[in-house]
Amino acid sequence: MATADSDKATNPASTKKRHWMKRPTILRVLSQPGFSRLLLSEVMFDIGILARIAADSWLAYDITGSNLWVGIVAGARAVPKFLFPLFSGVIADRLNRRLLVSLTRYALALFCIVQAILIATGIMNQWHQVALAFVSGSAVAIGAPAFWALLSDSVEPGMLSRATASITFVTNTGEMVGPLLAGFLIAFAGAEYSFATVAVLYLISAFLILKAPLGDQQNTSAEEGKDGSLSYFQGIKEGLIYARKSPTLPWLFAMLTATSILGVAIFPLLPEYATKVFEVESLGFGLMTGVLGAGMAVGSAIIAITGMPRKIMPVILVAGLIWDCGMITFGFSRVFVLTLFVLFVMGVSAMYWVNAALSMFQRAAVGNMRGRVMSLYTMGMGIFPLGWAYGGALSSWIGNEWTLIISAMGGTPLVIAAVLASPGLRRS
Repeated sequence: MATADSDKATNPASTKKRHWMKRPTILRVLSQPGFSRLLLSEVMFDIGILARIAADSWLAYDITGSNLWVGIVAGARAVPKFLFPLFSGVIADRLNRRLLVSLTRYALALFCIVQAILIATGIMNQWHQVALAFVSGSAVAIGAPAFWALLSDSVEPGMLSRATASITFVTNTGEMVGPLLAGFLIAFAGAEYSFATVAVLYLISAFLILKAPLGDQQNTSAEEGKDGSLSYFQGIKEGLIYARKSPTLPWLFAMLTATSILGVAIFPLLPEYATKVFEVESLGFGLMTGVLGAGMAVGSAIIAITGMPRKIMPVILVAGLIWDCGMITFGFSRVFVLTLFVLFVMGVSAMYWVNAALSMFQRAAVGNMRGRVMSLYTMGMGIFPLGWAYGGALSSWIGNEWTLIISAMGGTPLVIAAVLASPGLRRS
């Protein structure tokens, strides 16, 4: 007995295991095989993609002098995110996910290089930009379900909410850093250098993904292509049948889609409130969007450290209620400092809502259905630009305040209706 105890006390593996168990959970998440490299890859990718969006917006206005073309370019990026995810979800469940995500990011780098060359040679026009925006949006739509499935492959199920929050944290970091990077490069070097820099970020991101080791949760059928007997259309049908039979997915998808369109009318109103209501112009507009982004970053950081409660639907309900009340308060506020505080709180609540919804999708994404389930999440989030169009059109018809009230009614009340109609959501 003494010998056994002595061996246990001096056993390095045992000591290492006890040390592991004492480490904070967020450090255990970062130590998961492949996740730290996945996270670093996403830092590069998100800074790049937000810089690309900002540069695209500036370029569209610079070429045409029209806000309409800015919207057309944004729409060209958004359309593929609704058209292709179901198909790309099947691909993600059959092919090597690391390779698929990496290839889509290499493709994005190539598109940026082409755009930089067109700008540098002076032959860039709005139709070139729309075409490049569409193919870039297609690459993102093809890679997104595979990325979220790869995330589930890389960490233990109990740590998935913290891992997801870590990813959304770096996304919010990209929202703050990317536009600043694009603006600096355009001002001091030219738009072509902005797109070239984004291409370098995409290349680094693709390389890191490709070299990331697989975790213990990997789906071997996706890595080895074992379900290749079905056609891709049969694979889509199989995924839709799986989703329809799920106790949560149909209502969860409906809830996400409705909220993405009806519950985000505040975003297109920010410029008008900055210029006409508070008269703080572009500097104040930047501060408003920055504070909202800072709230999102703080919310993601808190979730990454503390994790998500086991019961997720109460989180969605409370976070949605805070967001809706925040929109109404924003609509009637005429005190700039109060508005900044409201935007910060809304940012925190938005990250709890998004991470909670994403966690529910990931819980339902098991085995060789991960890619197809996450394609539904990609579709629901991908139609977010339609919410901007809805809010802008409604405000021009009935005014800003009533638009925000109606948008609030299209958020949490619809979620409550979904919970009442779905026993699966009530148990979640």
